[in-house]
Amino acid sequence: MSEHPEPVVVGAYQSEFEANIVCSMLRSEGVPCEVSGGTVGGMRAEAPGLVEVLVPAAHAERARALIAAHDEPSGD
Repeated sequence: MSEHPEPVVVGAYQSEFEANIVCSMLRSEGVPCEVSGGTVGGMRAEAPGLVEVLVPAAHAERARALIAAHDEPSGD
């Protein structure tokens, strides 16, 4: 078994900006993450498609729960 398992996609977004906000939120909660599919030199790295937020498999469940809680309306 690999010491570094493949990362898991926990979210896919229309914009790199939105994916980076989610990744920043996850990092602030102690979840390591990366954004994949953004722009490189003004061009999309993986076009066409969504920008994905990736986390280590061991953090996927917690990351999904945090994203779900973040996406819920606050009810204010």
